[in-house]
Amino acid sequence: MKATLRGVKIRGLCATVPQQTYRFEDELKSFPFPEKTSRRLGRVMGFNEHRIADEKTTPCDLAAYTMNHLFRQGALRKDSLQGMVVVAQMADHPVPGNSKVIHGQLELSTDVFCSDIYENCIGFISGLYTACSYVAAGMDEVALVTTDGGACRANKLDRNTYPLCGDAAAVAVVSRSYDPDDEIHFVFRNDGSRRDALLVPAGGCRMPATAETAKMTKDEMGNYRSLNNMHMDGTAVFQFVMECVPPLVEEACRYAGVDKGDIRYHLTHQPNRFMLEKLADLMDVPREILFNNIVENFGNSSSVTIPVNIAFNLGERLLRERPLVCCSAFGAGLSLAAAICHLGKMDFCELIEHPGNGAIACPA
Repeated sequence: MKATLRGVKIRGLCATVPQQTYRFEDELKSFPFPEKTSRRLGRVMGFNEHRIADEKTTPCDLAAYTMNHLFRQGALRKDSLQGMVVVAQMADHPVPGNSKVIHGQLELSTDVFCSDIYENCIGFISGLYTACSYVAAGMDEVALVTTDGGACRANKLDRNTYPLCGDAAAVAVVSRSYDPDDEIHFVFRNDGSRRDALLVPAGGCRMPATAETAKMTKDEMGNYRSLNNMHMDGTAVFQFVMECVPPLVEEACRYAGVDKGDIRYHLTHQPNRFMLEKLADLMDVPREILFNNIVENFGNSSSVTIPVNIAFNLGERLLRERPLVCCSAFGAGLSLAAAICHLGKMDFCELIEHPGNGAIACPA
């Protein structure tokens, strides 16, 4: 699917990561492998440290804290907010959706339209398309909230997934624009035939979580996990990304009518450093404009990696500049998404920390 939405822009963006930091060096002893091989893997993949929320802090808490920070700073006003799109693959409750929980936490007006998208790694781009559609349909301002607590889906004895997991939340404020250059071009692709390559087998209607599904087993590589944990065929996912992402970006550039060489930054979902270095080389894109440092500093927070990427690597630069960027993502499904736009001249673009303990109120 391809679509262009005009008269929309990202007015500002704030990403939040937990203060609580876990170092790969300290976790080596938990993995059932020789420390030497784990260190070698960590250097290649970019495992250094990751941020994981404490057990009292939920994805909704991370998101509400981010929103309250923006309210306190005056960067977002409750009386101007017309809609809120919340993207996550983890929920505070089976019912109601996260958007209603956050709405209540923030004591928003009953007029605010709330919607939930159950999505993973391509979630920021899917949510951006939805938020932009609401603005194009008549809303003046919509908060796009991406939030995730993906670390709870990984097993601490699984070196294949746990070191790269992280928690985070972000709020991108999407607003109406009368600048004719403010348009966003989207391309989406899905291949459900490969869905087993990245899967949590148990916990849904097809296989409810039970004591039996919680039992850990050892795989052929020596990792431990249960059916309640994330199962990833790393080779299949890598092949999917190398095979499908470069053509996706080429297609997005053609659709947007831009030359790939004109893209100033490639703001890509970040699963690990190794994959992104290979992807940059395969796309013939300089590594310095396809950032690959999010997993080593914060971890892979699924739908939140692109906002964290933007805030961490560009930050205040986007208050002054307005570069042409390509956002691209790939993940469970298996799914792909890309968006091309001029990003910048924002009112705010920052990365903050959450203090933990389920806080939603920001310090004065």
